Amino acid sequence: MKKFLTLLEEDEKLLLHLHQHVYLSREFIAKHIYSRKKKDAETDEEKLVKAHEISVFRRLAQLMKAGYITKFALPISPGSGRPSNVYTLAPFGVDTVENLTGIVHWQKKWCYEPQIWYLHALALADVVKSFELKAPPGAMEVKQFISEAKGHFIYHEKDGTKDERHVIRPDGILIIGHPDTEEKNMGIMVEMERTYADKTGTIRKLNQYNHFFGGAGTEKYKNRMEKFDREAGLEHPVKEWRILFIGNTEKMAKRILTQLKGLTSIEPLRSASKDDLIEDPYRKVFRWLSQPDQLKGL
Repeated sequence: MKKFLTLLEEDEKLLLHLHQHVYLSREFIAKHIYSRKKKDAETDEEKLVKAHEISVFRRLAQLMKAGYITKFALPISPGSGRPSNVYTLAPFGVDTVENLTGIVHWQKKWCYEPQIWYLHALALADVVKSFELKAPPGAMEVKQFISEAKGHFIYHEKDGTKDERHVIRPDGILIIGHPDTEEKNMGIMVEMERTYADKTGTIRKLNQYNHFFGGAGTEKYKNRMEKFDREAGLEHPVKEWRILFIGNTEKMAKRILTQLKGLTSIEPLRSASKDDLIEDPYRKVFRWLSQPDQLKGL
């Protein structure tokens, strides 16, 4: 018989984060899930107080014993074979997320064996969290993050006389904007590229986005975007879109635009390195497809 555990607010936050990103490292969980904000008595400023590592370890062990999460010992540092604990949802945790949200996007195999793309997921989680934490107070905030599972969009449209199947599959979608208005929200289609991204694959992704964003102002475009809004669950209207290719290194970020040289993107396309985005995604760390030799804002 399963021993039920009363979930804390942080526990529920962890389950929701795991549903979004599939994999999270223990370091990420300790820093971003079980940390608490505390006001400094002298300055009255809020500071992040990191939870004690032992207490986090014990809580994760309790959640595992209760069947909410599971872990895999995997290497997460480049060039290091030393394993670290990487967590994901267990079947009972998936059921709990469905109870909390009303819907889940999950594949059962993720609970039982690590997928080859786990490092990809860990890196994306770090980037998304950076967009959230580094947003200029009062001027910008992350309003929603949509996971790959929810953002994967298949649609059929007639091209000429033939009904064609089309697809976009961003690794995630960020919606950012001013906290006090919905009139200037920006949607960012995120592509997290591996070190050896193939040129053919990069061009294919651009072509898919060009079709998806093509025909603005037409009835076909309107119907396509309305269907996408429903299926992806966009909770905020998007005024303008960006396509963001993230390179694992600065060299890779440049290489992506080299692969796309001479091509055009219907919506503005940017590239940036993972490390620059983790440091601060609101600085001039982006290379534009139209101006690849300069660093600019998003």
